[in-house]
Amino acid sequence: MNRLPGAEELPPQPVPGRRVGVHVLSEHVFCARAGTLALESEGKDQGEEGTHLGPRLDGFCYDYDEARFNEAIQNDWGEFRRWLTWLAPAALLPFAAWRLYSMPAALIASLPMFWVVANIQETVRTLIMHMRVRAACRAAASVTIDMAPTNLIKVDWWSLRKAGFDCHKPVDAYSDDHLVGKPWRVLVKDTMWRIPVIRKHRGDAVCHTQHIVRAAAYCQLVESCEGGRAPFAVLLFAGSYDCMIIPNGAASQRELDRALDDFAEFLRVSDGGRFIPAVPPDHRCRGCPWGRPIPMSEPTILKGQTLWPLRIEGIRKGEFHCQCGDRFNFVPLHADIQRLRGVRS
Repeated sequence: MNRLPGAEELPPQPVPGRRVGVHVLSEHVFCARAGTLALESEGKDQGEEGTHLGPRLDGFCYDYDEARFNEAIQNDWGEFRRWLTWLAPAALLPFAAWRLYSMPAALIASLPMFWVVANIQETVRTLIMHMRVRAACRAAASVTIDMAPTNLIKVDWWSLRKAGFDCHKPVDAYSDDHLVGKPWRVLVKDTMWRIPVIRKHRGDAVCHTQHIVRAAAYCQLVESCEGGRAPFAVLLFAGSYDCMIIPNGAASQRELDRALDDFAEFLRVSDGGRFIPAVPPDHRCRGCPWGRPIPMSEPTILKGQTLWPLRIEGIRKGEFHCQCGDRFNFVPLHADIQRLRGVRS
């Protein structure tokens, strides 16, 4: 492969139509370089930060209600009993092989027993997780949700669900004349309210401008496509049930309009990908997933092209690169890169 050090050597990129992806727009608000990478990575918008980092396996119970928890726990108990019935014959098999044949035969015959034990452990793990999350759901305080909020409001996810909101996963992306995207979930109440939910996987439990823009964009899409009302969006933070209600008021819509105008101007001056955005002057690179060090075996693919990796210097063990470094020929000061270099934060 030929070296593609930066934007200068990338072929001109097609200018998108009038619609812009919500994920791309919010990444651009965070950092123009992150927005460029999101635009060129052709990733699908799932209403989550860090979707390009791989699948997220946490939080599989967020859709559940009390009835679904009870049903899942009953199924777990059924699976546990079923595997227990297989444990006795699986344990007798290596004993019989040892008595009738030899110890090597017994070791081979013990493989089914290890498989059954592994399934028992996985079933118990799932059962415990379901029971813990159901306990959190039951312990959540009952609250009254203001359907016309004017300020950011912290709330527990299960308290929100107890207020009468059902949780649905959108099947397809929403789109209108300007935007396209799919929120992580949509909370539905009665026949009127449609509340988009987004998830934040990195950083502190704080709402920034990029989240306000993303929330306003999803509210606009949900209202235009489903016909209900979205007076606010919900930002769900990583590793917890803590949420932030983000009002969809005039201020949020102004931020969205400003972001759309800025992004349109950025596309105009970028001249098909040849313009290189400036390095952010603050510390936002420290936690940006585009600057996360990855092994050399994981390529950076933008617009269907594999970029030659820019090796990160100063790392004592192993060889790494990052997507931002490959695209812009400049290694950002990501916290994980500094850690691999042995530099204290």
